[in-house]
Amino acid sequence: MNAPEKSVLERLTALIDDEYESDAAFERELGLPAKTVNNWRRGRSSSYMKMLPRICDCFSISIGGLLDMPVSSDTSELSDDETELLNEYRKASCLTQKEKEALKDTLLEVIRLYLTSREKPQSRGKRSAKK
Repeated sequence: MNAPEKSVLERLTALIDDEYESDAAFERELGLPAKTVNNWRRGRSSSYMKMLPRICDCFSISIGGLLDMPVSSDTSELSDDETELLNEYRKASCLTQKEKEALKDTLLEVIRLYLTSREKPQSRGKRSAKK
């Protein structure tokens, strides 16, 4: 196990120890097979690396936070509209994880619906007159 992977595992197991009464309780929460966390702790498996998004959702933290690589708050490349949307979304920190997901899903769906409605109908070409 390399050093960065080991530090991720250390942070992850510390979160599990702080938030759950047992490894089994965490495994049940995520629907993992029994002994999964035990295998992580003993270095027998690094399957947690493939599951980071799911694990981070469970703890309501960012992947960058777990990896000790916080997401930059530099928004210089964003337009004013993008910055405004991002700032409003960040204010949602008082919401539960499920409420945040619902908010994000709703916003994404509204944007997609709007874009779909704005698409020009594709030309089918001219029809020939039937005789």
